[in-house]
Amino acid sequence: MPTPPSPPPNLPPHGPTLVRTPADVGALVRDARVQQGVDQTETAGLSGVGVRFLGELERGKPTLRLGLVLQVLGRLGMDVWIVPRGQRP
Repeated sequence: MPTPPSPPPNLPPHGPTLVRTPADVGALVRDARVQQGVDQTETAGLSGVGVRFLGELERGKPTLRLGLVLQVLGRLGMDVWIVPRGQRP
């Protein structure tokens, strides 16, 4: 039986994902980075943030700067949608 194809790198592993906590965002960032085969040092450099920042993001630190979080998400090929509760993008 053939293996199903991997999702494109600009999507989380399971398509759109509900995010309610900083830890949810961190897990998505880590999963996307690993799926793309890059380490924290390379990802941080390409995203214009420090390795410490990226590690804190992946661990779900709740007090990180939103602009830098969005910068990392964008570099990993992810978009952020804000929709009314109950709707999906």
